[in-house]
Amino acid sequence: MKQMSLRSLFLLLFTVAFSIGLFALCYLSFTNGDAWTSFPANRHIYKNGVIVNAGDITDRDGKILATTENGERIYSPDFYTRVSTLHAIGDFKGFIKTGISTSHWDTLTGYNRATGLFSAKSGGNNVKLTISAEVNTTALKALGNYSGAVGVYNYKTGEMLCMVSSPTYDPTKDINEDEGIYMNRFLSSSYPPGSTFKLITAIAALETLDDAETRTYFCDHGTTVDGEIITCMSKHSEMTLREALAKSCNAYFSQLAIDLGAETLQKYADKLGFNSSAEIDGIKAKASRIDLSNIRKVDLGWAGMGQYTDLVNPLSYLTIMGAIANEGRAVKPYMIESVTTADGIKIGSSSTDYTSQLFSKTTANKLKEMMRYTVSSTYGDHRFPGLSICAKTGTAEVDDGITPHSWFVGFNMNDDCPLAFVVVAENAGAGVGVARTVANKTLQAAKELY
Repeated sequence: MKQMSLRSLFLLLFTVAFSIGLFALCYLSFTNGDAWTSFPANRHIYKNGVIVNAGDITDRDGKILATTENGERIYSPDFYTRVSTLHAIGDFKGFIKTGISTSHWDTLTGYNRATGLFSAKSGGNNVKLTISAEVNTTALKALGNYSGAVGVYNYKTGEMLCMVSSPTYDPTKDINEDEGIYMNRFLSSSYPPGSTFKLITAIAALETLDDAETRTYFCDHGTTVDGEIITCMSKHSEMTLREALAKSCNAYFSQLAIDLGAETLQKYADKLGFNSSAEIDGIKAKASRIDLSNIRKVDLGWAGMGQYTDLVNPLSYLTIMGAIANEGRAVKPYMIESVTTADGIKIGSSSTDYTSQLFSKTTANKLKEMMRYTVSSTYGDHRFPGLSICAKTGTAEVDDGITPHSWFVGFNMNDDCPLAFVVVAENAGAGVGVARTVANKTLQAAKELY
């Protein structure tokens, strides 16, 4: 009897221990299974540390960007397609962390937390992107030897048509690891915005000041604040907001920012996505940054016209352009159009999604008109044939003696070709130069999709 009791106790303890172990295994498998599966030693989907057992990645027109052939992962045979889309699709060794091949490896291989790697034998799932290889190629060629980023999206649907980062490289060749080649500058970088930040200051003014459109400030090659000079390229004299935006007057926007106050400008910058991370298809971008706490008045003036310590991420800015074009409420960008199994069964697709109302429709429409006037009166409509561009340039000062970054941001206001864009070319000088040219060439290619 005593022996039976001991056996029963042992069996009970064994059952409890087994149950605890089974629960722990299930829990760890569910929480860490993706990491275990994606470990390069997993021969089901990796070969010599390179992911191979995965489906196709294609552009919006069905052009192959990455595929698996005879157990080897390969890229497009076209050189410019490979290098211009590389940061979007990612490399197969996972150095480009934000690329689809790394960030969505589970989708490509068919991995599922509940069922495991259920489609390994069939080669995984196919991912179709909204990106156009042709538009990406045009953008990269337009950037030339400049480092930087180009982004274009449909501000009505959210489809990314172009996402280019430079420098890039040919993944089929052996390379020396130059600094920055693995970084997707569109997602993972931030830059001083220069005069493009004047749009943020203008939004804050239009939202909070009753006389924002008629309020004037004087510019005499700049303005003086508490004995310190904030410089401007020209003597603009007395100007309204519309005129100051078109002429990109530093003195005007500095004085406007000071009158708005640090708290108000900070509030609207935060509302527009500063100090928080934008994302696309679950891939987080670097956050735009601005901190106006305990700021001197003269520094607030510099911040209001885009210098100070302001830093902007290109994806975040693209969303703001979409909000201005779309009556104050942006469509969120995405680049995965659909996911299908190897048998052609659609198992996932993206849909249009919106941000909250970032600012009023009235403000959006007023700013849209001002940006349209800026192009027609200053940059010239002839520089953008077949388009009705609303835009703002930026010449972002960096360290002393170093050529500024060149910015051009905006959108085409025609609903039949709803393109918003962001271009930043590092150390390329005035925004009206290189960045504007890159934007036009890219948009001319993108408009052919409509």
